[in-house]
Amino acid sequence: MESMLDSNGRCAHILAAGLVQAAIDSLPKPLQHLGHALYSPVSTGQDLNIAHGLVWFTTVLPECNARRRELAYWMALAAVKSHQGVVYGRDGWGPARVCEFVQDWYGARMSPSHWARDWAAIWEAICKAVDNLDKKALKPVAAVVARMNGRHRPGWCRWEDFDREAVADARAAAYDRRRPGLVTALQARLSGLEEAALRQWFFRMQAYAAAYREEWGTDVLENPGRHQRYQDRVTEYWNQRQRVGDVVKRVA
Repeated sequence: MESMLDSNGRCAHILAAGLVQAAIDSLPKPLQHLGHALYSPVSTGQDLNIAHGLVWFTTVLPECNARRRELAYWMALAAVKSHQGVVYGRDGWGPARVCEFVQDWYGARMSPSHWARDWAAIWEAICKAVDNLDKKALKPVAAVVARMNGRHRPGWCRWEDFDREAVADARAAAYDRRRPGLVTALQARLSGLEEAALRQWFFRMQAYAAAYREEWGTDVLENPGRHQRYQDRVTEYWNQRQRVGDVVKRVA
């Protein structure tokens, strides 16, 4: 769109965002909420509550009494908040911060001085559960990112992986076998277009021709047989321009 700055870049961003959203949508609902709680800047209380419950029900706690299990429930919420901070580049929570959080939220006092004896094993089990769930939530998204990076890494060009000359010759041979039918079909389609639709095709054809010449350069003139499909489209472009009276004869 001429009215928008870098519309190609915007379209590429929308495509990538759509692929990521589709990957997220493929996850079970609880994992989606966990991902939102950890990574989304607009996560809600519902996301945090479901993430907390998911972590709690998937944690394999070491043997402990009822009182410690009661406090471990709130430590699970602290683990989610700690992991969220790590995602945004902050340090994970230490014993003092976890104890302070549990006291603020639940009103129960935990002593950080006895952390290694009383709480370290429980905290490690909960953090392990958060890590495992995070990996599951990121797996489909990571697959999309890896696929997109493989296609669009900086400086990448397809001619670094494929023989340019061989590709051009193979395309030309494939087109030559189907050329009569393709040319006839193009002529029939364009002849059936109204003038407004035909002018839109003119605009697209101009963009296509400019991009094609930029990619192939002088090879278009030096080896016209390789680019017969391009030549046929250009020929039909001028035939249709003549049909609607856009071609004006000029006298030198």
